Parts: sequence; structure tokens; C-alpha cells
Amino acid sequence: MSGPVKNRLHDYEAGWLTLLIKMGVATEAEAHDAMCRVAQAAIDEREARREKQQAARKRKRDEE
Repeated sequence: MSGPVKNRLHDYEAGWLTLLIKMGVATEAEAHDAMCRVAQAAIDEREARREKQQAARKRKRDEE
């Protein structure tokens, strides 16, 4: 991920869920559920990357 560092787990723009609620496209509960899904997906992605990096380090150590 290049570019400016954000203090968020995902690249979604802040306020997009609030906009959907104001427009009547989503309810507050739906927006909250969506926010939780996006956050969990970001956490899962980060964990998968961490596990892959750890496995690569372990393989490298085992080869030495």
C-alpha cells in the first residue's frame, strides 16, 4: 500500500456510510453491519499477510 499513511485498516473514505444513511440508501443498522464486515475483512487480510510472512521467515531459517 503506497501513498500517505492512514490511521485506518481499509481504504474506504471516511463518511461514506453516513452519506448512505442520509440519502436513505441504508439504515443505521445496515451501515453498522457493513462497517463491521469491512473492518473484519481488513483484519483477516492483515492476519493472512502476517502468517505468510512468518511462514516465509520460518522456511528461510530452516534452509540455513
